[in-house]
Order: sequence, then structure tokens, then C-alpha cells
Amino acid sequence: MGNKEIIIHEKPELNNPQLVAAFGGWPDAAHAGTATISYLIRKLKPQKFAEIAAKEFYDLSTDRPTAIIDQGLIQSVRLPANNFFYWKGETANQDTVLLWGTEPNLKWQEYVDSILEFTKQLKINKIYLVGGLYDEIPHTREPKITGVVSLPHLREVLQEHDIEPLTYKGPSSLYSLLLATCRQRGIEAVNLWGHAPFYVRTESNPAVCLALLRKLTELSGIEVNLEEMERAAEYLQGVLNKLLVENEELSRYIQKLEEQYEAEGGRPAGPVEGADRIIREVEDFLKTQRGKEDTPE
Repeated sequence: MGNKEIIIHEKPELNNPQLVAAFGGWPDAAHAGTATISYLIRKLKPQKFAEIAAKEFYDLSTDRPTAIIDQGLIQSVRLPANNFFYWKGETANQDTVLLWGTEPNLKWQEYVDSILEFTKQLKINKIYLVGGLYDEIPHTREPKITGVVSLPHLREVLQEHDIEPLTYKGPSSLYSLLLATCRQRGIEAVNLWGHAPFYVRTESNPAVCLALLRKLTELSGIEVNLEEMERAAEYLQGVLNKLLVENEELSRYIQKLEEQYEAEGGRPAGPVEGADRIIREVEDFLKTQRGKEDTPE
């Protein structure tokens, strides 16, 4: 297909394909984006068919490879992964390509150009990006999902699905460059952001992932069973509510955060005093709960 950065293992025949992508790293707070893609891969069981050559885009002294060693014998070394999967839609008249990637250290524009050239060759007609960020919002409210689009008419899509358009100025991630390049090329792209409570620093936040999945499936028409993610979200909510009962200081903190959040009409109002201490207390409690789960009866 004439794209030297893409290693192709299979050339699938795709029907009206769309792309759903997430990238690990800075734009993946609470692993909201990559956990969403991971869930889709586990449930849909798509076929891997291509990958991006890692050596072109990563400083391996910064983004270290993962080694697997078994009793002194080296088994493998895994470089940062960027894998493409395809899923043939069973009911909708549309197939889906999934990209589970890692934000690169080097050559961002070349990386983006490589992806978009590949999507052009696959005749992909729309791109959905999912990511996560930490925000000053309480876990006792519905997770917040905001959106960024590549073309003006797609703002109507956000409005139709009750997705608040994001307003932001500051350091950017790969998503912004990808969207800006899509805009230049007239490609339709929608970026969904899951806003995770800043004080819940779990490996992943299933409540935020669930909210992302619900909006993503609405937009894309992908049909997937969400029961497992719903149970995980309910469990995390239960653990956090238990902490509120046991910790009066945290309870007062969350109440103040709720009041500020409601006063601003569901928008973050800025840091509340004592945030660093609250983060440590929640982290310690969650570690304790995980320890109890791992302890045999």
C-alpha cells in the first residue's frame, strides 16, 4: 500500500469502514482511552492486521520496552505497540478498524501522516478518538464527556448526543495534531474526552470508560455488551462511597467539590484546598482494598 511506516499482515476487504483509536501516554488519564479500546477488543474479538513500525517514532530510553524473563531466560522484548484490528459489523452496514496505539516521542507529524495515509488507503470515512484527562469533578456525579471535532458541521453531532464541546488553551497531545491535520484534509474526526476525578488515581477508571463507551457506541453504531464494564463501575463507586462513610475529612471535601461543581453548572471550578492530601488518602485506601481482595480466605 506504499506506506513504509505501516507493517501489513493482511489486507482485509472492508465495508464502509470507520476508525476508533486511542493512544497511551499523556492523553490517557485513568487509562480512559486505552481501557475503552481494550474492552472493545476483548468483547468484539477483532482480527489484528497491521501495525506501525515502532523504531521510527520512539525514544526507547524514555519510553522503555518491556522485557519478559523467565527463570533467567529471556523470552521477549516488547516495543511500544501500535496495532490495527478490524471487526466486521454483524448488523450495521459498516465495519470498524480499531487502533490501540502509544503516543510517540518523535516525529509526530510523520506519525499522523502515516495513520491518515493508511486510513485513506482503507477508505475509512470517519475517525473517532477516545482519551482521558483528570479534572476537578466529584465521583458522585455522572462522568463528564466532552468533545472536539475536526470540521464545523460536526459540532451538530456533539449537540445531538449531548456532548459538551471542549474549550481549552494549553499544552497539547497527539490528538490535537491529528484533529488539526484532519481539518486541513477535510476528514471527519470526533475526539471524545472522559473527565476523570483527579483524586481517584486507579490503574483505570471503569466509570469513565463506561461513559466513553456509551457515547462512542451511540456515535459509531458499534453494538457491544457493556454489562462487565457496568459491574466494574458499580464496584468502584461502592468502594469510594465506603471511604466517604469512613473518612469524615474526605466526605467534607467531596461535599465542597460538589457544591462548587453545581454552582458552576456542571463545570470544574478549580482546585479545592487540601487536594494533594486527599489524593494520597484515596490512593492508600484503594491499595488497602486491593490488598484485601488479594488475600486468600
